[in-house]
Amino acid sequence: MRNRDKTMLCVAIAGLIFIPSVIWNVRWPILIGAFFDWLPLPTGWMKFEGEKGPSAGKWVAVHVVLTLAAYLFAILWFFKLWDTVLARFLFLEIWWLAVMAGVKLTVSHNRG
Repeated sequence: MRNRDKTMLCVAIAGLIFIPSVIWNVRWPILIGAFFDWLPLPTGWMKFEGEKGPSAGKWVAVHVVLTLAAYLFAILWFFKLWDTVLARFLFLEIWWLAVMAGVKLTVSHNRG
C-alpha cells in the first residue's frame, strides 16, 4: 500500500469517527479520531517526494492552518470551554476544508 493510500485510509477512519461524535455530542471518540488523523505525520506517510514550487508550499500552509484551526475548536469543545453546537460543527467543517486542501496538494503533486 502506498503512503498516499495509507494517509487517505487514516483520514477516512478519522472522519468516520468525527462525524457521529459531533452529531451525537460524544467527546471521547474525538481522541481516537485524532489519533488516526495525525498518524500519517509521525509515520512519514504524508511526506511526498518531489514537492516543488510555490503552489505546493501554498497548499501545505493552507492545510496546516486549517487543521490547527479545526483542532482549536475540537479542544474548546472537548474540554467544555465552548460547549455549543457551533463549536462542534466548526470543528467538523474546518477539518473537512483541511482534508480538501490536503487532497488538492496530493492531486497537484501527482500531476507532475
